[in-house]
Amino acid sequence: VTAFAVTASLFAAAPANAAEASITGDGSSFAYNFITKCATTYQAKTGSAVTYTATGSGQGRKDFAAGTVDFAASDAVYSSADAATPSSYVTVPVIGGPIAIVFNVTGVKALNLDAATVGKIFNGSITTWNDAAIKALNPKASLPSANIVVAYRSKNSGTTQNLFNYLNANSGLTFAGGQAWAAGGGVATGKGVANSSDMAYTVAHTSDTIGYVDLSDVDVSVGKVALKNKAGKFVLPTAAAAQKFLSKQTIAADGSMNIDFAKKVTGGYQLSIVTYMFIPKGKGTANSAAAAKFAQFAVDTCSKKPAKGYTGFSGKNLKTASALAKQGS
Repeated sequence: VTAFAVTASLFAAAPANAAEASITGDGSSFAYNFITKCATTYQAKTGSAVTYTATGSGQGRKDFAAGTVDFAASDAVYSSADAATPSSYVTVPVIGGPIAIVFNVTGVKALNLDAATVGKIFNGSITTWNDAAIKALNPKASLPSANIVVAYRSKNSGTTQNLFNYLNANSGLTFAGGQAWAAGGGVATGKGVANSSDMAYTVAHTSDTIGYVDLSDVDVSVGKVALKNKAGKFVLPTAAAAQKFLSKQTIAADGSMNIDFAKKVTGGYQLSIVTYMFIPKGKGTANSAAAAKFAQFAVDTCSKKPAKGYTGFSGKNLKTASALAKQGS
């Protein structure tokens, strides 16, 4: 997820018992609201301050590998595309949620789209709002002839990468993927924005615009697309619909969730993703122990009542995530 200069340094009155080590982390902007809310609760209970900076998933992985932070959050696991990986670490899936396709079209309050149409809008094949493909999905809408303005993340973004993965699985189109919009196959014209919050604001204040944003960052009045899922139903991006979809995915023993974006799930919102927390393993230091405890707290406590726009795990996936957090040290 794209880097942006927002840092949450959370300070609260420490409890009477001795505080654990204070820790720092960075990475995913998708996870920012979840982690900062969780950190406030965690510090109130333990006295351990957690400072988290939303630098973007790729930067988070880079910094954790370099040892400059105690933990990192990312919407993708380490892969061969990373220049470096940590020598010993644990991958802990901590939270999930939907990516919303958002729009601002005068006179249009509701909009249904399928993956093929979204893909053609984002690759520049569909350029006007009254295109036949959009009209066919919205026969009652008063769609204008205006040109479509595509808002996109201007820097490397885990949200962009997951959007491309979804489109590759469902649209019948091919996107190169990766975290860079233009290199991945996104339309070259439009409005580039720095981060998720800017995306929501830009779409809300620019006529005839469409974009994509983490649901937790939609804090302005903006339309949300109902995406057609594999069950043939148009589903709005909600935490409940994301939970239905993600509950049918499986967390592997290594902590990764290889999301099948094309999986047929009744009532499920398919454009849903997971954020991972990377914590040290086997270091035996006060900071590594505190990072592991925070990851455990994030899974066992915070994910059960997460910030707005997120969904935690349930059943076997919750047990697996909790067990992984216990492997840190």
